[in-house]
Amino acid sequence: MNVFLHGWSFSKEIWEDFNNVKDSLFLDLPFHGEFKNFSKNNILDNYIEYLNEIVKERSTFIGWSLGASISVLFYLKYPEKVKKLILIGFSPKFKDKELGHNPKYVKAFMISLKKDFENTIYNFRVLSSNKKFENIPLPEKEGAIKILNEFINLDLKEELSKIDVPTVIIHGKEDKVVNPNASPFTNQIIKNSKLFLYPLNHSPFYKNPDIIVNHL
Repeated sequence: MNVFLHGWSFSKEIWEDFNNVKDSLFLDLPFHGEFKNFSKNNILDNYIEYLNEIVKERSTFIGWSLGASISVLFYLKYPEKVKKLILIGFSPKFKDKELGHNPKYVKAFMISLKKDFENTIYNFRVLSSNKKFENIPLPEKEGAIKILNEFINLDLKEELSKIDVPTVIIHGKEDKVVNPNASPFTNQIIKNSKLFLYPLNHSPFYKNPDIIVNHL
């Protein structure tokens, strides 16, 4: 089974180019897409338990951005259910200038989200992929802000050494959301990992499905 987890502010619709990949499960994150009703407390921990109920066999987890962090968190809790990790635009610590994003800009972004949620979301999508994706519904405001805040405060640097399944690390060299330095850093720590850098943005797989398919 292949489990696809999208990034923050998007939905499972971002994986439209992968619909023909057999034995694949495309899931919305809490408060995104069709999954608007979810506990607003300990969101990431509760979502890991939700995934554990759904994933019945050893699977390859394909995670993008926040979805990549969730894939790592799931592995750390349920390693027996993870056969392989494919991490795209991953940051082990987002609130970090070298491994994620400059903290002062992260703070400004959170303020902007609360003032003008809709336009801030669309601007973020353009920053991520050069496209507004107006066909993808906006996430639910309160929950989306809360899950983003949990993500921002994650620090997985010390946990990466625990990963011993085959791991593919994919990053766009022109990524303006997550510093591309995060992936070489991750590659150095995860022993059984391979690094692939592309001259693309934060969503290198969009319209380039082979970037992922070749590693499944």
